[in-house]
Amino acid sequence: MRTIRTLTLVVAASLIAAACTSPAGTATTTADPATTATDATTVASPPAPAGGLDLYDVSPLVDQVIDGVVAVTQARLVRDLQGNPTEVPSGAGTGIVIDDVGHILTNFHVVAGSDALIVTSADGKDRDAVVVGSAPHRDLALLRVTDTTGLEPLPLGSSRAMDVGDPVIAIGNALALDATTPSVSAGILSATERTIRTENATLDHMLQTDAAINPGNSGGPLLNAAGEVIGINTAVAGGAQNIGFAIAIDSVKPTIARFLRGVGEPFLGVSMVDNSPLARERLGLTVDTGALVVEVVPSSPAAAVGIRRFDVIVAVDGTPVSTAQDVIDLLGTKDPGDTIALRLRRGADTIDLEVTLTER
Repeated sequence: MRTIRTLTLVVAASLIAAACTSPAGTATTTADPATTATDATTVASPPAPAGGLDLYDVSPLVDQVIDGVVAVTQARLVRDLQGNPTEVPSGAGTGIVIDDVGHILTNFHVVAGSDALIVTSADGKDRDAVVVGSAPHRDLALLRVTDTTGLEPLPLGSSRAMDVGDPVIAIGNALALDATTPSVSAGILSATERTIRTENATLDHMLQTDAAINPGNSGGPLLNAAGEVIGINTAVAGGAQNIGFAIAIDSVKPTIARFLRGVGEPFLGVSMVDNSPLARERLGLTVDTGALVVEVVPSSPAAAVGIRRFDVIVAVDGTPVSTAQDVIDLLGTKDPGDTIALRLRRGADTIDLEVTLTER
């Protein structure tokens, strides 16, 4: 799993006035004489790749999903020269309609610090939105609007069902050029299971794509050939070309389900790293796999049951773990208030504990 250190979160820092646009250009190809022997004006169409998505014509898919993609504009309250409060745009991103009661999924950094949020659909209608769930450490937020007229939810697909090389498209409010006409880009799934570090979080289970992702695309969908959401566009690699990242949808489905139930994220209260033979040697441990605890948060569930620095978590609810990510993934399936069984190694001792998770 590669860690990318220089990332740009793809939220437009400010709105850009929409310029006059001309009709989109059309790609041209050189005709194969063998295919044009009977008609010199016929141009051979590139074959559609396996999987059903023709990278040369994604317009049917765009028409299918466009009512499920919205622009999210962040506004902040300032005072004019007379001291009257007024809203000014301060950033723009994208959202994904996920149900028919007005829930919209986006990135947390799209909405962080806002005083007001405006959601704009492809039909030009503006709606006030409120944040009803957030998980900053996963860079996720859930919004809700009351007016759902014209909004069509997008189905959540399976990122695990995707293969590297499968075609994908990204749709979003790139550069905040025009909230009513999202930008569309096509590409392939370049890699899976990437880990990236942004300014505020370390994000795991990321999808890498060469479909163009730009400021303003944050929170928008990465779609498969069936028009299903398989990722949430989040970041681009600084100093690189055609390397963008999306949160794999399967990795955050439990978080989305908690949002919809009005439940927060579970909290154990430890910082962990992968255990290793080097750590075993230097710290005098008796195992070289598992999750090595490097910090225990005071007054946390972990502190309450006596978990210590340099304990090694080797199993959660009877499931063996080899890495810190294994523990994080298992905790991600729980709710605040759930009690879990942890098996630790402390020196030569094996310790079994029960811990009741709280809300992050």
